[in-house]
Parts: sequence; structure tokens; C-alpha cells
Amino acid sequence: MLKSLMRLLEGLVMVFCDRCTELLLEDKLDTVTASKLKLLTTDLQCKVADECLQLHGGWGYMWEYPVCRAFADSRVQRIYGGSNEIMKLIISRELMK
Repeated sequence: MLKSLMRLLEGLVMVFCDRCTELLLEDKLDTVTASKLKLLTTDLQCKVADECLQLHGGWGYMWEYPVCRAFADSRVQRIYGGSNEIMKLIISRELMK
């Protein structure tokens, strides 16, 4: 069940990402939609990396394994391009209008 939900979520994120790319190419992508995409994708990346790290147990924290580097990369993605907390503020301001 969890595997099918993850596949569904992956598909939804891919469709949303493709739509945002189309909007960007048409110069119609607004800040709120970009913030939603960044928040969604970085959170999903962190969840997947965390699950992979849990599968490796203590070995997952060793830099020699790609899963450790992927976990570190996923954590820093929450900061690059604006922290996820800022993205939440941008989205919530739009919802309050």
C-alpha cells in the first residue's frame, strides 16, 4: 500500500513540475506556485532520502555510501533557493488574501 502511494505521489509531483516548467517557459509562473513546487519537491526528496538512510541503518551515515551523500544533499535543498519556512510564509500569505 505504501509503495503504491509513493508511486502516486511521485506521478503527481512530476505532473506538477512539468506544468510549472511550462508556465516558466511562457513567463506565467508566479511566486506562489514556484514556492509550492519547491516546498513539495524538497520535502519529498527529504522523505525519500530519510527512508533510504533508514534501510541502511548505521551504515547509511558513512560518507562512503551514496545514500549518506544523498541524505546530506536533500537536507541542504531545504535551504537553497529560500528556506522551506519562507516558502510556507509565501504560500500562507496568498491563502490569507
